Amino acid sequence: MLTFILLCLLVGALAGFLAGLFGIGGGLVIVPTLVYLLPIVDVPESLLMSTALGTSFATIVITGIGSAQRHHKLGNVVWQAVRILAPVIMLSVFICGLFIGRLDREISAKIFACLVVYLATKMVLSIKKDQVTTKPLTPLSSVIGGILIGMASSAAGIGGGGFIVPFLTARGINIKQAIGSSAFCGMLLGISGMFSFIVSGWGNPLMPEYSLGYIYLPAVLGITATSFFTSKLGASATAKLPVSTLKKGFALFLIVVAINMFLK
Repeated sequence: MLTFILLCLLVGALAGFLAGLFGIGGGLVIVPTLVYLLPIVDVPESLLMSTALGTSFATIVITGIGSAQRHHKLGNVVWQAVRILAPVIMLSVFICGLFIGRLDREISAKIFACLVVYLATKMVLSIKKDQVTTKPLTPLSSVIGGILIGMASSAAGIGGGGFIVPFLTARGINIKQAIGSSAFCGMLLGISGMFSFIVSGWGNPLMPEYSLGYIYLPAVLGITATSFFTSKLGASATAKLPVSTLKKGFALFLIVVAINMFLK
């Protein structure tokens, strides 16, 4: 258990910094890592992906608070953009999480890997040239976008930043404000996803001690003990780095995660 907690502390430090830097919630690091760490604490193989996803959402709540708070102070949260998008995403994540938690591990793992590849490809293409768009951020586009983002985020166990950031930048919001707005949405998304996986895994006799549904609480504590603080460092770094550097870093990060998932 001690080894498991120490590893979670390290994962939390990295995930928190990336969450603050890119507004991603840290799930893209946490989920694949937990899939390989959870067998140490006797989580059965059939429940590895569900537990990794549920636990990831729980950590996103804590990490997201620190990241969103810092981005708000920096003026990076566009409230007009998130007032419809955030609640729609929350509802979509909760509903989809009830079904994702019951999927076979191999199916949910493949869905996760495919979503990461999609995100990596989208960000790589966006680096080639800055696209000037006239697409407006309307209430309808926010509802449709929120539903789709919620579905994808639920399957990937992420704060949605990989989907929210491209969605907002495609509608004329600069990447720093898109990252800040994504951090705020990710915090609310994490709350919704957490409760969804608690409900879907409630009373499962195969889960180890100290579990709440499909959430393994020691992992949540270990990861958030460091991620809460490093997320603020990442958010501060966002304000200092140029836009092109942010895009390249985000794309490179996603590509590494995608390759890792497919190889293992």
